[in-house]
Amino acid sequence: MHLFLPLTFLLPLSTGKASETPASKAEVEGEMVALDTEVSALARTQGFTTDDLSFWGFTRVNYAASGDLPAGTDIDYSAFAVDNARIYLDGNHGPAAVRLSADFASGSATLLDAFARLVVTDGALLHVGQFRTPFLATAQVEANRNLFILPTRNSLFYRVRDESRQGAMLSIEHGPLHWNVAAQNGFDLTLDDLLISSRLELDLVGEGMGDTEGAYGAPVEPRMTAGVAYSNDEAGDDGMATAADVAFSMARFYAQLEVVDYEADYTALDVAAGHILPTELDAGRGDTTPISLTCSHMLPGDDWEAGVRFEIFDDVLDRELLTLGANYYVSGHDAKLQVNFSTESSNGDDADLFGIGLTLSF
Repeated sequence: MHLFLPLTFLLPLSTGKASETPASKAEVEGEMVALDTEVSALARTQGFTTDDLSFWGFTRVNYAASGDLPAGTDIDYSAFAVDNARIYLDGNHGPAAVRLSADFASGSATLLDAFARLVVTDGALLHVGQFRTPFLATAQVEANRNLFILPTRNSLFYRVRDESRQGAMLSIEHGPLHWNVAAQNGFDLTLDDLLISSRLELDLVGEGMGDTEGAYGAPVEPRMTAGVAYSNDEAGDDGMATAADVAFSMARFYAQLEVVDYEADYTALDVAAGHILPTELDAGRGDTTPISLTCSHMLPGDDWEAGVRFEIFDDVLDRELLTLGANYYVSGHDAKLQVNFSTESSNGDDADLFGIGLTLSF
């Protein structure tokens, strides 16, 4: 029996493994003090003042319930979980900028972004440090700006920021054209076999889609952005992926299409990275071309948004995932309530999952 992989990201429950011991309050406070000390030291060495620094963050809490996980059992699963407890610090000083971010949802600090950004010339920026791979548009959206509680399955993988995502990236903007090319450590965590990636994006209509998903806040005028991307992790013999996506919004309507093509060795890379278990090879991305289609509509009154997303994994299990959602915006994306229902069909076990999420930003 194969576990329902996408929904297990949303339903963080034990399946027989011993759970990690939560960090004590003193340990968490100590880590936050240490992080604050490091940030202050970095700011001083770069010549930043308090006027150049901005501090922000968000937390996301969800409740999830399912009668189908794990597959093949009679156990009903339900749980509350803190998805994110995230803080960001941005600093700007002349042509230079830095970003540091960490997540404390696990009870200890997990470093996410840690990069410096320098102006190379007009319209060209250089990023050095730890950052997201420039591949999918949805993977660049912050978690508190998601339309659904979870992003697309492909986006989950490309939101990773850890040692494998340390490197350098050149970003070029010329009018409606945006181009990013990066060299990062990749799965082997060394400079021997790099992860090379590139994303080319064009604003076809309007000024671009911005940094959120969905129709909330979309202008009356139409906007459309399309992109193509390439990724090759040299740690795998066939670790290449290509992608294409397009997003459109107008007034109260939003639509987004995402297609990714993975070569055969991506399954081996997923196992090596711990994304899947060696016993769950059918859940790997290798030799698949998953597709996702997302649509949403703001209801009159501008407080409620209804959305639907359909994903085809194109794997040997013939998995398809349908997610229905409704968002209630108390204060835009900074304070919102999300209600999602997901159902997966496959040639194995089908599964349903219900989730409620609360996002608060500061």
